[in-house]
Amino acid sequence: MNEKHMGKCGFYCGSCPTFNKGDCLGCIDAHEKGDCYTRDCVIEKGIDYCGKCSSFPCEHILENERCTVLDKSWLRWKKSEK
Repeated sequence: MNEKHMGKCGFYCGSCPTFNKGDCLGCIDAHEKGDCYTRDCVIEKGIDYCGKCSSFPCEHILENERCTVLDKSWLRWKKSEK
């Protein structure tokens, strides 16, 4: 797996049809600061992806639309496991 293909939200871009068709470069190359909360947060914290954060899943990604491509019901379950 190419680390560059791991989205900052934790989604593997290599499994995305849009990425595989060449219509997206992945969050590292295709986006800038301000495009994605999760990308900006992870870069600011100096971690590889959202799941490595001690606050994962945080209230922000649970409450805000289009903050992550990860399934909201899975994120709520993950939070209940803490």
